[in-house]
Amino acid sequence: MSDIQLAPAPWKLKGRSWVFPVSGLKDNTSFPAGWATEYQAEALSSGGEFIGGLGTVQVVSYSESPVGPYDELIYVPGRWKYANGTKAFRVTQIYVSSKESTLNGRRNWNIPKHVAKFSITTDASQTTNIAVTHPNASAPFFKASVRRIPVLSSLSAPASTTLLGSYFSLMQPPLPAGPNPEDVATDKWASLTPTLRGSTSIHRVVPELESGTNAGKVVGDGQGFPAIVPWSTAFMMDHLVVDFGVPTFHGSI
Repeated sequence: MSDIQLAPAPWKLKGRSWVFPVSGLKDNTSFPAGWATEYQAEALSSGGEFIGGLGTVQVVSYSESPVGPYDELIYVPGRWKYANGTKAFRVTQIYVSSKESTLNGRRNWNIPKHVAKFSITTDASQTTNIAVTHPNASAPFFKASVRRIPVLSSLSAPASTTLLGSYFSLMQPPLPAGPNPEDVATDKWASLTPTLRGSTSIHRVVPELESGTNAGKVVGDGQGFPAIVPWSTAFMMDHLVVDFGVPTFHGSI
């Protein structure tokens, strides 16, 4: 992997994000199809007890990072509880638009990244259209639009996760190697509490993929990403600054 830039933690990133809350799952038997890439699913379901709670779909467009600009799509199904009593979220499905982000995200923090193609555009009505596609495919496996709510979306307020202490902590299990050179394996658990700050406003998210059922449209195809319907409320964070620090590594949890 000498052709891919190595960028160890910590990272500071800047950009814009969209967060779509998802109704909580009750237990790990209800993980939706596409919640994790097949070869990583066993690793990402192991360790601790899944306790559910609010999940999220997140889309981030980074204008600055230690490996340059890139886009990101994330699924977090909820939180896990561990033997020492701690609780933490776990990223189980994530795509990024660069090999550099993929390799370093896996090496630094056990974030199970894969490369995908992103299209994020904003039209004259200020609707942001988001589509994510596998590298060798033409049809997107994720598609959604974020639309303004009259008056409400014009209002914004500063927000920071530092006010919530360790609530947004992550605990990521070690990963198996994947089919591509950048899909590197890791051998220890990694924990950290990333922080985010920026200017937040409320918008509306609209799923844009046909579900194949009478249930209406969904955001994912049920293979590359869960075929779920987030809450209609979307949170957009402008002037986003993310601090992804040096993790603590654990031989076991």
